[in-house]
Amino acid sequence: MSTTGFRDFVRRFAESRSAVISLLICLVFVFCALFAPLISPTDPYDLTKLQLSDALKPAGSKHVLRGEEIRADFRIEGAAISAQPAATVQTRETIVTTSCGENCLSVGIQPEGTPLASLQIRNLPAGVTVEGGKKHIAQPWWTVTNPEGGKVRLTGTLPTNFSFVAIAKSMDQETGFVFRLGTDSFGRDMLSAILYGIRISVFVGLVAAGSALVIGTGLGLLSAWRGGVTDALIMRAVDFMLGLPALLVGLAILAILGNGVSKVVLAIVIVQWSYYARTARSFAMSELGKEYVEAARCLRLSPMRIMLRHVLPNCMPQIIVLFTLNIAAAISLESSLSFLGVGLPLTRPSLGMLIASGYEFIFSHKYWISIYPGVALLVMIVAMNLLGDRLRDLNNPRLDR
Repeated sequence: MSTTGFRDFVRRFAESRSAVISLLICLVFVFCALFAPLISPTDPYDLTKLQLSDALKPAGSKHVLRGEEIRADFRIEGAAISAQPAATVQTRETIVTTSCGENCLSVGIQPEGTPLASLQIRNLPAGVTVEGGKKHIAQPWWTVTNPEGGKVRLTGTLPTNFSFVAIAKSMDQETGFVFRLGTDSFGRDMLSAILYGIRISVFVGLVAAGSALVIGTGLGLLSAWRGGVTDALIMRAVDFMLGLPALLVGLAILAILGNGVSKVVLAIVIVQWSYYARTARSFAMSELGKEYVEAARCLRLSPMRIMLRHVLPNCMPQIIVLFTLNIAAAISLESSLSFLGVGLPLTRPSLGMLIASGYEFIFSHKYWISIYPGVALLVMIVAMNLLGDRLRDLNNPRLDR
């Protein structure tokens, strides 16, 4: 296409405001798909970062670090103090004890100033008390609620050698992170999950539609060039595929192969190749009767060169329009398969699976789990369809003014 022709195409394309807006929306979705790990607030599928306490929070909720329970065993032998954590789990805080004078021990949390919900001291010997603590009715346990500064003092007649157990429960702490679109039933940030879902949906749509374009266009050109039995066989296969519902074919294929990204792509390719084959054959047949093809045959050019270098470029505008429309169809089919539970696995959820995971909560007023992914999917498919419709109108000579 010449520079003048390209400028004319852009001018005619820009005459439709809806087409321009659709193009911008599609570019935004492609940007989100390419840079989802960089722009998403969190990695929603990092299981080590998920907290079930964050599950089903509405939009605008703050992320809260749940309080931890820390336990440590202390052994006092004269002036020596030894501590042994009771668990090997890594925690944000630790319990320490220091001498605060004669017959006085200070037990507190590190880092200093960490707010505690409670601090319990167990198995103290007789004659030792905890300042500000409440003693258990039967057991030698002392509990201090909200200890000031996260510390308590053991006073009384301290034996030379004794041991005790300290159990601290830290308070919940709010972080600066806000769940802009709420969380799902696993505590995943919905905004991050939608960005990752867009990434997978766009990837599947582009790869599946592109693979179907290559296979279908190749078979369509072969059918147009060879004719005869080859043309009849390919076209009857096309008629057979077009006569079957796309969703039913996808379900049958995935029921046999199982779920997975590559299997979903294969199912979509099997469904869509026939559209490209029929379109490519139709336009190739009209091109093969023109003078430039006869001239190429007279020059004894190879059939492959004639089809790929001369016929195919004249068929590409219509095929590109079909490709644009079929990307939206591929994303819609993948989302439908994932919604039914036979598409992508739980470790690679797309927008369809996000909608399915929130379907059971939609009637309990937790609408955001399904509504927000559904809106993103709807906007993406509508924008791609409007863009494809505009490209089809521009390539239709009957509408050329």
